Amino acid sequence: MSNTTIVYMANDARPKGGWADRLYGITTLYKICKLYGFRFKINFTVPFDLSAYLHPRYDWKISEDEITRNKAKSVSISSFATGIALPMYADTLQHHDLDFKELCVVAEKLSKNYEYILFHTNKKYFGDDHRILFNELFDLSPELQNAIDFHRNKINNGYITAVFRFQSLLGDFDENKTHSIFPTLPVELQKIFIQRNINHLLKIHKSNSVKKILVCSDSEKFRDAAAMYDFVYTVGGKRRHMDVPYMEEHDVELSLVDFFMISYSDIIYLVLDGIKDNGTKYETYNSGFPRWASRLKNSKVILEDYRPFGTKVKKYKDGLMRRLRLPA
Repeated sequence: MSNTTIVYMANDARPKGGWADRLYGITTLYKICKLYGFRFKINFTVPFDLSAYLHPRYDWKISEDEITRNKAKSVSISSFATGIALPMYADTLQHHDLDFKELCVVAEKLSKNYEYILFHTNKKYFGDDHRILFNELFDLSPELQNAIDFHRNKINNGYITAVFRFQSLLGDFDENKTHSIFPTLPVELQKIFIQRNINHLLKIHKSNSVKKILVCSDSEKFRDAAAMYDFVYTVGGKRRHMDVPYMEEHDVELSLVDFFMISYSDIIYLVLDGIKDNGTKYETYNSGFPRWASRLKNSKVILEDYRPFGTKVKKYKDGLMRRLRLPA
């Protein structure tokens, strides 16, 4: 066992991304630790204390005091999978474009001079063992498990999920990104866009008429519209983005219940669509949230992509099909 400890850091206001970004960062660093014999710790206290919802199976908890006491023996690294310029921090080395192998090289090199490597990252490890890594690290808290079981019992367990990620398009979800502006559709277009996506939901139902559909969305407006149909089940409540300074217990539970409810689905549909107004293009978000959830139970993900703009499909290393913007 090496004397080096790698720590996943989510303990301050610097951007970390949403839940899927954080899980990718955690499992990627844990995988590196398993490969190189490093100790692995998680310092996840912002916007909530992770250990209140996911209990350790592996001894990953570390206190701020321990990090502070060993500051002279530590180095801070930032490596994010994003094309957006993130704030620079004087105490942190920036490595934005590293892939997994390069991340391993950096960790191994720094381990020769530092006992603690503090990683701020959402980098993705392209393996097929995320479920194993997650289950080695975490148990759900009894309270979270009870909340999930409550909704699974109400929906009678066998169900599919349809995910619609509108961001700020419908005006009822704060994307809360200081480095980007997320547009909101005019009210009349919101109504049209909601109905367009309801039509997509009806098409999914037609193909799966014997099963209930769990509708997960960041938009309460859309969930309310979908809940008018008797084949739809929704978990009520306003959603908040996780990249904020603080979240109330209720907000955290709603996000995590969504995530684990999606993971139990027989099939997961991720629905994408777009609309144009006066030359401006608006589209829903190609979210990693349901894809990560699918890994926990090996659920099938179907991408329903209705975006009408000039895009093409490319297959990435993880096998996912993603649409890329073509030049205007």
